[in-house]
Amino acid sequence: MNRILIVEDDKLLNDGLAYSLKDSGYHVLSAYDGERAKQMLGHSPDLILLDINLPDMDGFKLCDSIRQHTNIPIIFLTAKDAEEDIIQGFKTGCDDYITKPFSLPVLKERIKAVLKRRTADTNIYFFRNLTFDTDKLRLMKGEREIALTSTETKLVKMFIANSGKVLTRQQIIDKVWDIDGNFVDENTLNVNIKRLRNKIEDNPSAPVVIKTVFGIGYKWGDTV
Repeated sequence: MNRILIVEDDKLLNDGLAYSLKDSGYHVLSAYDGERAKQMLGHSPDLILLDINLPDMDGFKLCDSIRQHTNIPIIFLTAKDAEEDIIQGFKTGCDDYITKPFSLPVLKERIKAVLKRRTADTNIYFFRNLTFDTDKLRLMKGEREIALTSTETKLVKMFIANSGKVLTRQQIIDKVWDIDGNFVDENTLNVNIKRLRNKIEDNPSAPVVIKTVFGIGYKWGDTV
């Protein structure tokens, strides 16, 4: 059962959408402001219906913030129908843009279409300007392919599988090296992390993708 997060401050509309989508077989989560929406991301929704005019933050900024960390499908559902708003929505990273008033049957069909497209792309992982194909083991930075060693590929796969989580140095060594029966020390890990950062970070001296958690280990990005 797909989970849909509705981020809409109009409680009547939010509740109405929730009732209708539940009736269509979806599991529904509701948030009435941006901060609550961020908290609800911990429930791993499969799609977000997002209003732009939220009481505590701009929906465009919230979408951009979410896009820095996850590729959850986002459909803007908003009264802002100006061409520049629609363009901004897609530039921010939405998958679809629906203006109010809207047809509920049409909304449901567009939800189905977005979920279907994303199901077909589950082997593609997006983070910031990086794209990793988990089938082909190919990493792109923008439009440029990044050549990775076997160890670097294992590191990327491991970090993506644990995105936002703090991993100790020993956990990383166990996952990347010891699985093949190879013994390495922490210096080997540090060298490989440095090389990988040099390839994927815009500024390796101030990393935002592979972050150091001092005294513990590393993590890939942040939770929102």
